[in-house]
Amino acid sequence: MQTLSGYPKHEIMQKPFHEFIDHDYIEVTVRHFRIAVNGKPSTFETVCFHKQGHRVHLEVTNFPIIVDGKIIGVYGIAKDISKEKVTLRLVEENEERYRSLFEHNLDAIFEVDKNGTYINMNHMAEKLTGFSKEELINMNITSIIPKNSEKLFNAFLSVLNGRAQRGEHSLVNKTGQLVQVDTTAVPINKNGNIEGVFAIVRDITDKTQYEMKIKEMAYRDQLTGLPNRNWFYSKIQEVMEHAKLSSKHFAILAIDFDNFKNINDTFGHSGGDQFLMKVSSILRSILRTKDQISRIGGDEFVIISEDTTENEIRQLAEDIINKMNQTIILQDMESAVTLSIGITVFKNNSETVETLLKQADLALYNAKKKGKNNYQFFTESLSKEATRRSLLENALSKAISNNEFHLHYQPQIDLSTGELVGVEALLRWNSPYGFVSPIEFIPIAEETNLILPIGEWVMKEACRQINRWKKLGLPNLVVSVNVSARQFHDETFPQKVKEILESEHVDGHLFEIEITETVMLNIEAATKKIEDIRKLGVKIAIDDFGAGYSSLNVINSIDIDTLKIDKLLIDHMMENKRSMSILLTIINVGKDINAKVIIEGVETKEQVQLLKSLNVIAQGYYFSRPLPNEELQSIWLTNWRKLID
Repeated sequence: MQTLSGYPKHEIMQKPFHEFIDHDYIEVTVRHFRIAVNGKPSTFETVCFHKQGHRVHLEVTNFPIIVDGKIIGVYGIAKDISKEKVTLRLVEENEERYRSLFEHNLDAIFEVDKNGTYINMNHMAEKLTGFSKEELINMNITSIIPKNSEKLFNAFLSVLNGRAQRGEHSLVNKTGQLVQVDTTAVPINKNGNIEGVFAIVRDITDKTQYEMKIKEMAYRDQLTGLPNRNWFYSKIQEVMEHAKLSSKHFAILAIDFDNFKNINDTFGHSGGDQFLMKVSSILRSILRTKDQISRIGGDEFVIISEDTTENEIRQLAEDIINKMNQTIILQDMESAVTLSIGITVFKNNSETVETLLKQADLALYNAKKKGKNNYQFFTESLSKEATRRSLLENALSKAISNNEFHLHYQPQIDLSTGELVGVEALLRWNSPYGFVSPIEFIPIAEETNLILPIGEWVMKEACRQINRWKKLGLPNLVVSVNVSARQFHDETFPQKVKEILESEHVDGHLFEIEITETVMLNIEAATKKIEDIRKLGVKIAIDDFGAGYSSLNVINSIDIDTLKIDKLLIDHMMENKRSMSILLTIINVGKDINAKVIIEGVETKEQVQLLKSLNVIAQGYYFSRPLPNEELQSIWLTNWRKLID
C-alpha cells in the first residue's frame, strides 16, 4: 500500500482506510469491506489518492481474517490497474468512435465476412437497398449485385489479399430498381489477419444521370435532336475500327441543302430553324437501321452507313433526293426543298477521318457544280481537281503582285456602218501553271473573295488602256468590263469606281460596267448603286439578257445604256422561228428604252445577214476573237463592212 499510495507506513497506520479512497468510491469500498467482515471474500475496483495528488485505480480482493473461528479483521490484496484502465478507456473510446462513424455515416456501410456474406450494416445500408438489417444479414453480396459478378468476385479477392478497391457499379434494391453506386472496399484486419471487408457505398444515381445528361447535351444537336459534330467524330473512329477488323465497307454521305441561304433571307433565322427541324425529321424517317445521321453545322448533315454496298448507297441517296423533292410549309408559305449529296466509301485501311471527310466534301462540291439536287461519288479525278484548285487558289492570290494578269479586248461592230464602236475587256491569266481559262479561275476568285482585288485591277487597267489609246490619237471607244455580283454588292463599289476614274483621269462616258440580271435580285439596293454610278457618266450594260426569267422586270426597274443579248438566242434563231421572234422582241424593247443593243456570240455570215437590217451592234468570233492590246491596235481602223456586205 505504501508503493501504491506514496504514503509511509506510519501515516497509513494513523488513518482509517476510507480517508485514502476517492469520495466516489467510498461506498463500494465500504460495502465490500463489510462483505469480507461477514466472512465472504470479494473482488472489486476502487480508486485511491496518491500522496502526490493523482488518482490510482486499484483492483482489490478482500479476505476475512479468521482466528479460532472468529473474524478478527480483513486482509486486502490491491493491484494497480491504472494502465489497464487507460487502455480499456481508449478501447471504449475507439469503439464509440467506430459506432458513431458506422451508425451516423451518410454513406451506406456493409461489413462482409470472408465468404462474401453480410454480417453487419448501418441504417443507410438499409435505406439504400430497401432491405432491413435482418433481411440483409446472411445474404451474399451477389444477391444485390448480380451484374458483372466475375468482376465483383475478383475485386473482392483483391481486398481479401490486402488491396483496397474502388469502383462504380449497379446494385438492385428490394423493389428491383437499379441503383448506381460508388464503392470503396477495404480489408478488416484483426490481430494481423484479414477477417472480412468493409464496403463504403455511396448512391451516385443522380450524379450518373446528370453526367449522362451532360454527355448527351455534348453529343446532341439542341435544335434538331440529332447527334452533333462531337458525336460524329467519336462515332466515325469506332466505325472505322470495326470496318478494319471486319473487312467491311462503310460510306459517308455529306448533305447540304441548296436553298438554305434563301430560306434564311426570306423567313429569317426562326424560319431557318423551322426548316432544319422539318428536313431533319424527313431525313431521319428515310434511314435504315444501319444508317446514322448527325448535323455537323448549319444546313450540313452527315450520314454514316455501315456494312453497305455501292448499290445500297445509290439507292439511299436516290431515296433521300426523291423524298426531299417536295415543298414544306414555313410561316404559312410553301418552300421548295432540294439538296446535294457527296458520297465516299471507306475501302482502304490507310484512310483517315480527315481524308474521308475531304473526299465527301469534294463529291458534294462536284454535285453542286453539276447543277445541284443530285448526288456524286468521290473519284480520284476529283482529288486531282482539288489539288489543282488548291494550287490555283494559292497562285491566284499572288497573281496581281506578280503581274500575271492582262486584258484582251473583243471588238463590237456597228452592223449598219461597219465601224468599231466599242470593246469588251476580258481578263486573261498567265499563271505559273500555264494558261488558265477564265471559266476555271473566275469561280475560284468568286468563292475566295479574290474577285474584289482582281475586279478592281481590271477596272484600273481598262482605264489605263483608254488613256494609252488616247495618247496614240486613236478614236474614243467605250470600254466595257464585267463586274461580278460579289463586287457589285460591296457597299463601297460606287465610291471605288469614282476613285479609279479620278486617279486615272478617265472620262466616265468612255467606261461601261456590265452586270448580269442575277446581280439585280435586290432591285431596290441595286437601283441606288446604279444611279450613283451613272451620275459619274459611267454606262451600265445588262449582260446575257434573255437568259433569265426576270430580264424584263430588270430593265423595267432601272435605267440602263446597253442590252447585251445572250448567245443562246442567236444560236437557235436560224432554225427556230420562236427564238427569232423572241430576239426581235428583245431588240425592239431595247430600242424602246433608248438602249444600245449588242448581239453576243455572232459567229457566221448567215447570222450577220439576218441581223444587218436590225440596226444592232455585233460581237463575236465572226469579227474577231478577244485580242491583246497590240493586235487590236493593228486592226483598229479596219473597215469591217467588207465582212458585213
